[in-house]
Amino acid sequence: MPLREFPSPRSDAWVENARAWLASPGEHLVPRAAATVMVVRDSADGPMVFVQRRVSTMAFAPSMYVFPGGGVDAADADVDFDPGAVESLAERMDLPGAEAKPLLSAAVREVEEECGLRLSVGDLVPRAHWITPPFEKRRYDTWIFAAALPAGQTAAGDSGETDHDAWVLPGSLLTAYEEGKAVMLPPTVVMLEQLAAFGSVANFLADRPVLTAVEPELVELGDRLVTRCDIP
Repeated sequence: MPLREFPSPRSDAWVENARAWLASPGEHLVPRAAATVMVVRDSADGPMVFVQRRVSTMAFAPSMYVFPGGGVDAADADVDFDPGAVESLAERMDLPGAEAKPLLSAAVREVEEECGLRLSVGDLVPRAHWITPPFEKRRYDTWIFAAALPAGQTAAGDSGETDHDAWVLPGSLLTAYEEGKAVMLPPTVVMLEQLAAFGSVANFLADRPVLTAVEPELVELGDRLVTRCDIP
C-alpha cells in the first residue's frame, strides 16, 4: 500500500487541539457509522462528480468540499430494500447484511436529502472505507460509494449544511486544492484522484478497488502537522 502524507490546512484552533492531543492522547471516541456517495456523470472531458461545500459554521469539516452524505440514523436499519441487492453489496463490503443495510440506507437517504436525487440500493458501488483519526472531536466510520446520475434527474444542493454545489471535473478541483483555493479532507482527495484515472463513468463503476479500512494518523513534523495513511 502506498504511504501518503496530507497537509493539515486548518484553523489555529484545530492545530492547537491536534497538538494537545499528541501531547496527551485521551480516550478515543467511538466513530459514528456514516456513508457518502460520489454521484458521477459523463462529459465531453471525462467523468464529472457532484460536490458540495460545507458552510463555515459546521463543527466537522467546515468550508470543505465534500460528496453528499452523513451519519447513519437508527431508522436506517428498518428501511425495506431488495434483500438480494443488499446481500450482494454486503458480500462486496465483507460485512454481514444487517451491518451493511443501515449504511446503504444512509447513502440513499442522504443523497436524496442533500441534493434531491433518488437512488436505489442497486445503484451503489462501494469505493472505499475511511475512519476519522482519533484526535478529531467528531469521528466517523465512513463507507464511500459511487453511483451514476439517474436518468432524468437533476442534482441540486438543498441542504442548509452547504453553501455551494457544482459538477466538477476531478482534475479541476484537485488543481484548486493544490493551489489552496479549495479545502478537502484526504478521503475526498484520494477519491477524486481515482476518478480522474478513468475515461468514462461505466469504466469507473466497473472498477472493484480494495476495500481495506483507512485510518489516517496525525504526525508532528516540527514546523507542521500532517496526516499520514496507507492507501489500498
